[in-house]
Amino acid sequence: IIDEVDSILIDEARTPLIISAPDTESSKYYQEFAKIIPHLRAEEDYQIDEKLKAVTLTERGIDKVEKILGLENIYEEKGMKYLHYLEQALRGQTLFKRDKDYVVKNGEVIIVDEFTGRLMPGRRWSGGLHQAIEAKEGVRINPESIVLASITFQNYFRMYRKLAGMTGTAATSAEEFDKVYKLEVVIIPTNKPVIRQDLPDRIYKTMAGKFKAVVEEIKIRHQKGQPILVGTTSIEKNEFLSKLLQREGIPHQVLNAKYHEKEGEIIAQAGRLGRVTIATNMAGRGVDIILGGNPPDPVEAEKVRQLGGLHVIGTERHEARRIDNQLRGRAGRQGDPGSSQFFLSLEDDLMRIFASDKVKALMNTLKIPEDQPIEAKLISGAIEAAQAKIEGFNFDLRKHVLEYDDVMNKHREVIYKKRREFLQVENWELAIGNWLKNDEEKIALQNKVKELGDKFNQVAKLVALRILDMFWLEHLENMEYLRDSVRLRAYGQRDPLVEYKSEGHRLFRDLLKKIEETIVKTILQVSLKEAPAPSSQPINLTKAKKKIGRNDPCPCGSGKKYKKCCGRDL
Repeated sequence: IIDEVDSILIDEARTPLIISAPDTESSKYYQEFAKIIPHLRAEEDYQIDEKLKAVTLTERGIDKVEKILGLENIYEEKGMKYLHYLEQALRGQTLFKRDKDYVVKNGEVIIVDEFTGRLMPGRRWSGGLHQAIEAKEGVRINPESIVLASITFQNYFRMYRKLAGMTGTAATSAEEFDKVYKLEVVIIPTNKPVIRQDLPDRIYKTMAGKFKAVVEEIKIRHQKGQPILVGTTSIEKNEFLSKLLQREGIPHQVLNAKYHEKEGEIIAQAGRLGRVTIATNMAGRGVDIILGGNPPDPVEAEKVRQLGGLHVIGTERHEARRIDNQLRGRAGRQGDPGSSQFFLSLEDDLMRIFASDKVKALMNTLKIPEDQPIEAKLISGAIEAAQAKIEGFNFDLRKHVLEYDDVMNKHREVIYKKRREFLQVENWELAIGNWLKNDEEKIALQNKVKELGDKFNQVAKLVALRILDMFWLEHLENMEYLRDSVRLRAYGQRDPLVEYKSEGHRLFRDLLKKIEETIVKTILQVSLKEAPAPSSQPINLTKAKKKIGRNDPCPCGSGKKYKKCCGRDL
């Protein structure tokens, strides 16, 4: 049973679960390229596709990098490995923003969860991206990692025979729950009727106009004494709004991933009279704000109810409507009064990247002041359409990840089953005997069993497990390379997924054959060596005395030189 089931099974499901171990020491090239990228200019030297979160160098950009590095042709002279560092440095510099995608804390780059706004210590971006961001921020670059095992959230949770969960915002993703997990969404009525007022969105031409209006709205409601919760999409915007409120002299509390230690205390008092709380998505999901504060004060709670309860202000629409609904849902809980309203601008990421050009053209035609709200059905409809478009786009992304992982899942099941069998084998002579090809190998095996005696089973198990693990890690890497290479086959009118399945099947067949052959070969060649016996000689633990120089101070403490004191007669 999963709490906040949409957060786990849908929002988290874009990135697979990975168990990794440190691999090679990180290259000095990360630092080298972190210094080069700031010299490149957007549009001129590289182009960003914000929809796909991708960045590509232009011909001019490649020429500029070659000039800085003193190379004639980076592709010929340095090869793919060098280009990998360049691409990751470019991604880290242009697509990932400090205090939005990550924070730097105690000399470490820590990822911020885009859905919950919380820090995710211990998690790292793969493929050298994390190292590129560490180089960009000038902190210690940790070693790159090697993937030991990987599985998508979808395939992990589908391993449970029974699966269920609860959330207040599953209805908009009912299709995905059904298609991926075969789960039906059932809406349960609330304990008490919801009397919260969801006010229409206020849309402004510019971001500056929007924030000006947000501050004005907070000021009016704060003067009445109504508690206000303001939701922002990033730490950066959270702190920007805080500065604007400080300028206006409005007392407020700031809640984001940097101050998560104070979260309980801030949330407990967010429902008090006149309290203003600015929070990232941290205050959106699973947070219960009690009117009048906590511990509850019935008199203060009643005053807050008369003022209209908690008022929630959203400063930007999220990619998923569910996240917006989670923020709205902080007000009007358990039949209490409350209200919510979103303040948007045409410069918000959602509108800028996904809204239709028709809306942008209309806004340029209308000579509307930046601080005057626009209430047009066309624009409200465009926002809804943009969100639905992104939800569909993200669903396709998750589906795409799952389709490829379904291929790996079959391989994973076979290998893990084989590993369990290896752990349970009691007669390894019999097990290996089934893999032998000729009489010579059979005789060699009998000799090896005699040579190793009662240690044969133990040695064989250790060898078999080591070889299985080693080849599986290699296979994971090969499948990752294959996945990258089959994409290009789409240009030849071939379906990359079909190609991945057939090539992957061939690789896996070869892998199983190779595992058995290598186990046989290794066991027939293995031999036991006696461990060196521990030395029986006593170890002298006294420190070697440091030789005293003739001109050094005398160790007797007289203050004279050694040659004129205790060392005089030597």
